[in-house]
Amino acid sequence: IKFNFQMKRLKVALIGNPNAGKSSLFNYLTGLNQKIGNFPGVTVDKKTGVSNLSNTVQADIIDLPGTYSIYPRSLDEQVVFDYLTETLRNETPDILVVVIDASNFKRNLLLFTQVKDLGFPVILALNMLDLAKKDGLDFDLVALQKELNVPIVEINARTGKGVNSLKAALVCPVHVIPDSFYKSAVVAPSVVTYIRNRFKIKSDYMALLLAHQHKKTTILTTEEKNDISDLVEKHHLQSNSLQYRETLARYEAIHTIIHKVMSE
Repeated sequence: IKFNFQMKRLKVALIGNPNAGKSSLFNYLTGLNQKIGNFPGVTVDKKTGVSNLSNTVQADIIDLPGTYSIYPRSLDEQVVFDYLTETLRNETPDILVVVIDASNFKRNLLLFTQVKDLGFPVILALNMLDLAKKDGLDFDLVALQKELNVPIVEINARTGKGVNSLKAALVCPVHVIPDSFYKSAVVAPSVVTYIRNRFKIKSDYMALLLAHQHKKTTILTTEEKNDISDLVEKHHLQSNSLQYRETLARYEAIHTIIHKVMSE
């Protein structure tokens, strides 16, 4: 008897702050099935690999460079920005795994709130809980999961603990109704609505991101960039002060969450 057995394949991207444990997790997930190339047009390492999540599901995994925010201030961060915005034109990752260093929770959570607002399916991999506990930080993971509205998996990227739980979470993704930490449409309603319609974008925040960063992105044609520039000028969008206010608003939301889920 011949079985025409088709493995299901997922696309998974790992994202996180520098030194959050992403690359160690990548090594545990992919073992020897990994290769290193370059991202298009730049000398930044592109690490990709294959992981067997279960008997029927395989994942192509990409380890994105470490980034503090999706507003790029370095070449590594630009690569991450390009990857996330490229999803408007090409296939998106099925799931983004945001790796967070629990001992640096507040700072790491900023990137998570941005990624979630872009509308990607997200799993949070909470790393270094042992170090956080040494610093006297304790998390109520049930409360955290409720506050962030995403699946959370406890991992230790140094020892590989929790990697199997993460694989299981990737195989059975939980569908979460998107809610946003930051209300992009309220900040710049006309700009966000126009860009959403023009580029058939689902996420308000992705539209706002393009308004801020259209000159830096690789996915838009010159004509599209000029179109957004005219729009931004017409509506007097003050990009720098808006980004600053957004960061403050996100940290306010993060403070509220921390009060509910952490005890010192």
